[in-house]
Amino acid sequence: MPLSTDDLDIATTSITNSLDAVSKAIQQHATALRQNSSDLRRALRILCTVTDSQTSKLVITGIGKSFHIGKKLAATLTSIGTRAVSLHATEALHGDLGIIGHGDCVLALSYSGETDEVVALASVIHGMRTQENPMHVWMIGMGKSHASELGALCDAWIACPVDAELSQVGAPTVSSSLMLAIGDAVAVMLMERRRFGPRDFARYHPGGALGGLSRKAGDAPVVCPVRQTCSPPMLELDGNDIR
Repeated sequence: MPLSTDDLDIATTSITNSLDAVSKAIQQHATALRQNSSDLRRALRILCTVTDSQTSKLVITGIGKSFHIGKKLAATLTSIGTRAVSLHATEALHGDLGIIGHGDCVLALSYSGETDEVVALASVIHGMRTQENPMHVWMIGMGKSHASELGALCDAWIACPVDAELSQVGAPTVSSSLMLAIGDAVAVMLMERRRFGPRDFARYHPGGALGGLSRKAGDAPVVCPVRQTCSPPMLELDGNDIR
């Protein structure tokens, strides 16, 4: 049945209001981080130390929609030359845990911080830090609050609280958009920190329209903003820093 003009007006208003709500949440979070960035800085120290390594990698895990966000973030990071993989928390508990190695960092995505499978995986990783098996694996959580089961198992936490989701049923909408935006912002920070330009991007993304544009722009000067948040030298972290 075709939509009436009134129906289209209502639908358009609904979509634009939703976009306003997501934009507002991202802006509010940016403002909050400018006022207090201590937790984020702790997470960035670990992230940058691991991604600077030639042997360590970032393993992004979650389930459901958080896992799909993690897959997207891992794909973005690998396209800029960062060693990153996505790992479904349930599959990790059934044989895929071997992808995690010494010196890696696991970024666990769970808005509630109480997701059973993600908490179970974090508990297993935490158990790797024993004298019998001294594998140092960093754990960073991303979600509403570090005051959670997952937060208690993490070395650092990237908070992404939102006032409300877009719908009454509470389906992840604003929270998932904020989580994705923060992940993309971390990727941009890494590019700026490394002065990663079009020529570098073309090396990892030679195909498609983006690859063509990067090759054409490869000889153009790359202008990078001043890096203040995460400038080298980074903190050297070892097992003694693990909680």
